[in-house]
Amino acid sequence: MPKKIAVIGGGFSGTMVIRHLVDLGFTGTIDRFFRGESQTTGPAYQESSSSLLLNVRNKNMSAFPDDPAHFLRFLQTAYPEHSLPNEFVPRSIYGTYLTQIWHETLRLAQEAPIQLNLFHESQPDYEQYDAIVLATGNELPRIPNGLSKPVRSSTLYQGNPWKIDFSHIDQELPIFILGNGLTMVDTVLSLRHAGFHQKIVALSTHGFNMLAHPENEELINAGEQPSNTDLASLIRFFNFHRKRRSNNQFLLFVDSFRPQFSSWWQGFTLKEKQTFLNRFRHIWGTIRHRIPGQIARIINEEQEKGRLNVCAGKLASVDLSSQGLTIHFFSGGQQVQNNFACLINCTGPETAITRMTNPVITNLYKNGWIYPDKINQGIDIDAETHTVVGNAPMKIFAIGNLCKGTKWESTAIGELRSQAKLIAKGILDA
Repeated sequence: MPKKIAVIGGGFSGTMVIRHLVDLGFTGTIDRFFRGESQTTGPAYQESSSSLLLNVRNKNMSAFPDDPAHFLRFLQTAYPEHSLPNEFVPRSIYGTYLTQIWHETLRLAQEAPIQLNLFHESQPDYEQYDAIVLATGNELPRIPNGLSKPVRSSTLYQGNPWKIDFSHIDQELPIFILGNGLTMVDTVLSLRHAGFHQKIVALSTHGFNMLAHPENEELINAGEQPSNTDLASLIRFFNFHRKRRSNNQFLLFVDSFRPQFSSWWQGFTLKEKQTFLNRFRHIWGTIRHRIPGQIARIINEEQEKGRLNVCAGKLASVDLSSQGLTIHFFSGGQQVQNNFACLINCTGPETAITRMTNPVITNLYKNGWIYPDKINQGIDIDAETHTVVGNAPMKIFAIGNLCKGTKWESTAIGELRSQAKLIAKGILDA
C-alpha cells in the first residue's frame, strides 16, 4: 500500500477519493491541494449558488455509489421541506451536504492512523508521493478565436462563467453570452438574481434550446436493446424510437441506457469518435443534459418576452469601444453588429490538455508524465483503473472531466462517485 498520497483538487471528486481511502483502511499521509475559498465544494455548490438548482433529482445525488439513499437521509434530517426524491434542490444545499461529509472525513482520519494535510495551493513537490490523484475539476473555457489581447485582458471579457465579476458589467447595455448549454442557463439566472435586467443574447453554433426533465418521471422499461453498438447502428436505433415515442417518453428511454453509454463509447473506432464529435455531440448533449422544469419555464419566459435571444451562428469579431464591446456575429444568414456590456464565455470547460492553462496539468504534460487521449478530449488513461498512461515515476490517477475522451460520460455525480471509489481501491491495491 502506498504511504504518501497527493490529492489535487478542492471539489466533490477529491473529497470522495479521500473519504473512500479513509473508509477502506488507508494508513499513511494524504496531502490535499486546493485553490479557491473552499476545501470541498468547488464553485458549483458554494453559498453563492443558492439561486441555482441541481440538474439531477435528489434520489440520484448520493455521494456514495453503494448507498443510493444517503443524500435523501441527509435532506430528511437537515432540510425535510426539500426531501422529496424527485425534487431538484438548491445547489448550496448540496454544498452543505458535501461539507458535512468532509467534516466527517476529517474526524475519521484523525481517529485513524492517517495524517491528512491541507495546502491552499495547486503545485506539490510531485516526486515525494507514491500516488497522485488528479481531481482538478472543470478547466476554464477555451478563449474564442479572434479575441485580441486587449479584449482578453479587459474586464469586459468574462472568461470564467463560474465566477462572474458583476462589478464591471454595465446595467444598461445588452449582455452577450457565447455558448448555449447548462452554463448559459446558470449565467442567465445569476445575472437576473444579481439585478441585471437588460436583454441577453446567447450565441452558439446550433442554437438548440435546453430541454427540461419530464415532470413525471415514470419508469421506462427499455425492452428492446440495440443489436449492434457501432455509431451508425446506435443512431438508427435511437432515431427509430424517437419517432415512435412522445418527447418525454423518448428522454426517459434514453436515460434507461445510461449505464451502457460509456462502454458503447469505448467500443467506438477512432473514426466513429471523431464523427460523433463533429456531427452529433451537440444534439446528444442537449438530450442528455437537461434542466428542471421550473428552470425551463423561467428560460422560456425570458425568450417569450424578448429578454433572452438564443441564436445559432458564429462569432466574427470583438472590439473594445467607448460603449463597451462592439461584437459582430453571423446568425440566420445575416450579419449582426451591436454594442454589449460584456462577453461571458459559456462554451464549456476546456478538455484538451494541450490547451489547458492549469499549472498542474501543464507541468505534468511538460514532464511527459501524462499524454492526451487519441481524440484530445482529456488525459490518456486505462479505462478500467483510471490510471494515467505515461512515464511518471509514481502512480497517477485521473477522475472526472479529465477522462472524457476515454469514457465520454464522466462529469456527473453518478459517474464521479463510482470513479472515486474505484481510484481509492486502486491506490490501496497498488
